Amino acid sequence: MKLPRLLIALVSGSIFAVACAFAEPATKPAPAGKKGGCCTKAEKDGKTCGHACCVEAAKAGKNCERCGGTNEKST
Repeated sequence: MKLPRLLIALVSGSIFAVACAFAEPATKPAPAGKKGGCCTKAEKDGKTCGHACCVEAAKAGKNCERCGGTNEKST
């Protein structure tokens, strides 16, 4: 009686392991040129973000990576 249970457990476990191995990652990479949350909020209010890190990144023509944006050219 223990052998069928053992076989079912082994088959189920191996199917689960194979499914996990071929699964897609849950997170997707951020789109190019994504702005940080503080910059997006300030933009909605018609202002520019006042964080020093955001101001410095804007001078370089990029988005602040520290505040959640991508460190790429802003679009």
